[in-house]
Formats: sequence, structure tokens, C-alpha cells
Amino acid sequence: MLLLSPQARPIMGNLTAARRPARLDGLRIGFLDNTKAPVDLMQAYLADRLRERIPNLKVFHAAKKHPSLPAEPEVIAALATEADVVINALGD
Repeated sequence: MLLLSPQARPIMGNLTAARRPARLDGLRIGFLDNTKAPVDLMQAYLADRLRERIPNLKVFHAAKKHPSLPAEPEVIAALATEADVVINALGD
């Protein structure tokens, strides 16, 4: 059994939102699944709806191994390599 503590030290810093593209045409869309239900279904639905609007859309799916932990370095690296834009969803 793996037990995780909800306690953590706050990380102070200034964060800014990433620039959003004006259009998705020609971009590769990555989906990051946090492995909570029903994220996989929501992301599949969204990918299908996006493909209806953007026929040549390229989609890449990646998933974390554990919903309560950050995405593993190899997952982040794959998204950075395979996607121009990443959609992350949380589910429960």
C-alpha cells in the first residue's frame, strides 16, 4: 500500500499563464489524463469534437501513473515532444 501525506510546504513564486494560440489549426493537441474517472471519457469526447472542427488535427494522449502525484518526467517530456498545446483535465 502506498500512503501519501497531504502536507506540503508552500512554494512561493510568480507564475504567469502560458500564451494561448489564436487557432488550433496545424497544432498538435496533447491530453494529460490524471487517471481519475471519467477523465479518459471526457478527453476522448473532446478529441472527437475537435476533430469534427479541425479534420487534420493530430492528437496525443498521455497519462500520469498516480492521480495524487505530479506527472512523471517521461510523461512531461513526451508531451513536450509530441504536442504544441496540452489539455489537462481533472475528474472525480
